[in-house]
Amino acid sequence: MKILKIFLLLSIGSIFSYAHAETYDLTVEPGNVYNMAAFRMWTPDAKKFRGILMLNPGSNGDGRPQVEDQYWQDFAKKHNFALLATYLTDHKHPNMMIEDYIQVGKGSGRAILDAIDYFAKESGHEELSYAPFLLWGMSAGGEINHEIASWIPERVIAYVVNKGGYYYSSVPPEATRQTPGIYFIGLTDLPSRNNMIKGMYLTNRRAGALWTLAEEKGVAHEVAGSRDLAVLFYEEVMKKRLPDNAMGYKALKPVSEEMGTVGNIYTHSIDKPAEGTRMEDTTWLVSEKFAKAWQTFVTKERE
Repeated sequence: MKILKIFLLLSIGSIFSYAHAETYDLTVEPGNVYNMAAFRMWTPDAKKFRGILMLNPGSNGDGRPQVEDQYWQDFAKKHNFALLATYLTDHKHPNMMIEDYIQVGKGSGRAILDAIDYFAKESGHEELSYAPFLLWGMSAGGEINHEIASWIPERVIAYVVNKGGYYYSSVPPEATRQTPGIYFIGLTDLPSRNNMIKGMYLTNRRAGALWTLAEEKGVAHEVAGSRDLAVLFYEEVMKKRLPDNAMGYKALKPVSEEMGTVGNIYTHSIDKPAEGTRMEDTTWLVSEKFAKAWQTFVTKERE
């Protein structure tokens, strides 16, 4: 098989934190923009999987242990999702703080998709090969999420950008602007990160992006409360995009501005925008339930 030519090492194991839950591991040979590419998939007991939650770690980090996190396993079991965690690293280059491997269109994205196809075959769940994605990540994990959503937006249900600093696709395709994304900023994080994320958000929101800006007071470069708000975001988006009985990313339903509500990123109100309010001063909130959670999140005072 042609696909086997890229595989350098593989190992398969299984765990039983749930009945019939399984873990699969795969490492592939280095590519153009990555030195290491290793992947781990965890699957709960399910007849069919509705999607894949991808867990992408910080810069050059090993995300594979995240599939063992009970928090994410509970989410996967609840929604009939598989968990996919990544471990991507750069070749040595002059400035390692700017990750090459997040350029998914130059090879790392293909490695991810090939790994999914391999896991689909090994697990006996063919539907994983065309399953849609939820994307979670912190720091560089958020960067690669944005790049995946810019590269193959048709496969993404919703995604998170979380306090990362570099984005090759700061002005993505229109299809990405129509894909729900939540952009987290820790207000005590580095100005370079915050300005990059907010500038990217404002530019694309002005063009109608169905994105949410969530600024967290008293938080620096850390996950803090972003995971819980992200999960609520995923679940509210899934209600509108992911049909109960349909399978595969081609079954995803589009969303529109009118299907949610709007918040003001400066006043944090969730009322109808006042006359003359600029589009870029607003944020898209997928549901009333999520809007209330967002308002609590952005106004909370933290020590």
